[in-house]
Amino acid sequence: AASGSAAVPSPAAAVTALPALDSARLLADLARLAHDSMAGRGAMTPQNAQARDWLVGEFRRLGLAPVNGTFTHAFVRAARRPGADSIRGTNVLGVVRGRTDPARVIVVSAHFDHVGTRNGEVYNGADDNASGTAAVLAMAAHFASRPPAHTILFALWDAEEMGLQGARAFVAAPPVPLERIVANVNLDMVSRNDKGELYAAGATPWPRMRPVLESLVPVAAVTLKLGHDSGGGQDDWTNQSDQGAFHAAGIPFVYFGVEDHPDYHKPTDDVARIQPGFYYRAARTIAGFVERLDAAVAGWPPRS
Repeated sequence: AASGSAAVPSPAAAVTALPALDSARLLADLARLAHDSMAGRGAMTPQNAQARDWLVGEFRRLGLAPVNGTFTHAFVRAARRPGADSIRGTNVLGVVRGRTDPARVIVVSAHFDHVGTRNGEVYNGADDNASGTAAVLAMAAHFASRPPAHTILFALWDAEEMGLQGARAFVAAPPVPLERIVANVNLDMVSRNDKGELYAAGATPWPRMRPVLESLVPVAAVTLKLGHDSGGGQDDWTNQSDQGAFHAAGIPFVYFGVEDHPDYHKPTDDVARIQPGFYYRAARTIAGFVERLDAAVAGWPPRS
């Protein structure tokens, strides 16, 4: 346990029970995104656009507000290799306005793209990252019916698999001023782990996150472990998903994910391989963190 932080209760400690989410819809949403008809949701494919359009419809159904008048935020990014085509994509953004301090924004995010179809095999990306995307939808439903103190911007990124392009585009041309964004909570692969472990990375580079996470550990519905956020090597996840774009911009983050499994980036990352019980418990745990973060942010100094 970390020293000192337990002596001064965090405002987040006042939040106790984990939110209840709609487990049937959570699983159905994951299955829809990871269906063969989505052809792996590869960036710049018709099936990626199909997934995006469905996600926009879900944001509308849940009653989220558009961001600057629209749920779709297209971007063009430079190619990663000389002579290659530019990377084009579209993020899906929606907002639940805060009750008491709407000017401060928490971004809750996941990438909805995967790697598409290769050599005739569909890479469905059930865990990577239909799981994070469906969990974000579940949290959007929860907070739309129970508005938080601070505004939550729900972001579903495109082209993560091409180098975090959607998140980088958001940070480079933010639809809300970056100084108003107090934190990013990013989900990438949260639906299966044989040891029942979910990792939360971010407390080492951003110590203000540590007491919020530690308040969650005793009530988490999974084994919540802090780590994978230091050292700079392969075991340091700081820049391995979309939270890296926020970290580079000086915005605190927590990244939730599981350690790699044998189906990572393989065509066997299918719906049949996820663990529904673990997935539901992980989603509830992450929603509980967002509630605690919303409470804790009130005591944070403004970003500049």
